[in-house]
Amino acid sequence: MNAMIKTRIHWDIGTAYDLFISLRILHDPEQYGVRASWAAGVRSRVPAEFREVLEQTAELRLIPLPFVHSLKEPKDSKQLLTKMKSMPAGDLLETLAMRPNIPEDIQDFFQATNASRKWTAEEKQFLIQRWGMGDNKQTKQLLNTLYKIWTDRKGFGQRLLLGLQAYVDTFFAEEEQRILPVLEQELSYARMRAGSRPLPAMLEEITAGVRYGDFESLSDIILAPTFWGSPFMFSQHLTDSKMIVLFGARPGTMSIIPGDIVPDGLLRGMKAMADSTRLRILRYLAQEPQTAAELSRVLRLRPPTVNHHLTQLRLAGMVQVYLDSSGERKFAARYEGFEDTQEMLNRFVRGD
Repeated sequence: MNAMIKTRIHWDIGTAYDLFISLRILHDPEQYGVRASWAAGVRSRVPAEFREVLEQTAELRLIPLPFVHSLKEPKDSKQLLTKMKSMPAGDLLETLAMRPNIPEDIQDFFQATNASRKWTAEEKQFLIQRWGMGDNKQTKQLLNTLYKIWTDRKGFGQRLLLGLQAYVDTFFAEEEQRILPVLEQELSYARMRAGSRPLPAMLEEITAGVRYGDFESLSDIILAPTFWGSPFMFSQHLTDSKMIVLFGARPGTMSIIPGDIVPDGLLRGMKAMADSTRLRILRYLAQEPQTAAELSRVLRLRPPTVNHHLTQLRLAGMVQVYLDSSGERKFAARYEGFEDTQEMLNRFVRGD
């Protein structure tokens, strides 16, 4: 049977998804095309004693999609904090961080972590290899953070609750009122498109160029919009055959910064094209899809440099991403991104 027929689509919505994604973006703004000075201003609103735990949450890329999906409606910050407060503080880290598709040996390793001994060099290398991370300064810092919080699960859970409450009180409670109507509108648009297009084509459209190649193994896919995560796609398996996917739901005509009249899509598009290396990448990708490693070789650039440029092009919607079942990513030029940037520039300058 065709995968598009047997894969069932379900829909979800909740500003709590954006709570965690916004934390990640505010602590790494340049990676997501957000003005660093504005992000720093938002972070500074949170009382100093809560900033470290929020930074740790962002560093760990803690975006617990299954946990948010399990919340009662409306899946907002209030419901999120209520649910977390009902749980033992020592259980929060494992509940939020452990996902069904994390290998058992990784789960066992973290669950066995305690303050009685340090991780050995062999154990650190085990994590680096299992996660496919580079053996660099950033990885060492991440491992130190992981060890610190897993040896003090209860303390981390207590600090996380207080930190998230402070973040909601100082910024996110007002922000979710702004983004909820947009999420509702974009979800409605996506549902209409789902009724007239095959699942892979519909997903490629609403994710601005992501093509997922492993639908044959999925019986169910849950789709939910994210304002802050746009245009990226965030996904996690709930089971081996069930996946939740967040798709970008911030129109190109809007800015992530409240009150900013210059659309994010326009700034990203202009920035993407104002670089000779990115133009060269687009020229190669227009000829045939390539991996980042292949681009690195043909351009004679270091892989991190190529990945940086691909991220900027992805932010601008100018590259398509093909994800196969092995996790390999291939990139191709996405011509709709050029057209969207030109149209936004014309409309903005004319004041339409």
